Amino acid sequence: ASIDDWLALADAYHAASTDRSEGNAGIPVIWGTDAVHGHNNVMGATLFPHNVGLGAANDPELIGRIGAATAREVRATGIDWMFAPTLAVATDLRWGRAYESYSGDPALVGQYARQYVSAVQSEGVVATAKHFIGDGGTVRGTDQGDTRLSLPDLLAQHGPGYVSAISAN
Repeated sequence: ASIDDWLALADAYHAASTDRSEGNAGIPVIWGTDAVHGHNNVMGATLFPHNVGLGAANDPELIGRIGAATAREVRATGIDWMFAPTLAVATDLRWGRAYESYSGDPALVGQYARQYVSAVQSEGVVATAKHFIGDGGTVRGTDQGDTRLSLPDLLAQHGPGYVSAISAN
């Protein structure tokens, strides 16, 4: 759909959610969208390379610029919340979502998380650190499988992105 179509839908959702007639509560809806490599559901949106390619660039400032650009496009459609960045640390390339990981290097993922979250939120859009700690470290790369590490090892290998995202608010 076009930007105008998305904005009209967002406005309609907001108006419906804040309607206090007929005993409705009038609580504003918060609408979120998956925007991992751009606002890809919108015709004409800028699409960026998958995270694995961005990780290879080894450029945290670039990640910040991408996050800000994506947030501006999300905000232009009336959406306030985006489901990004993905902070998986891929440890087995058989994992079906390895392309969603910036790197197997936890420190780089942490740097990217800080830049991305700060940039997105500076544009007035809420960022989401996803999916969950350890998702890139599942046994044999099984999607939605088990990550089998001690708590200290889990935090050291898969935690830096989440710690950075939290510190970026």
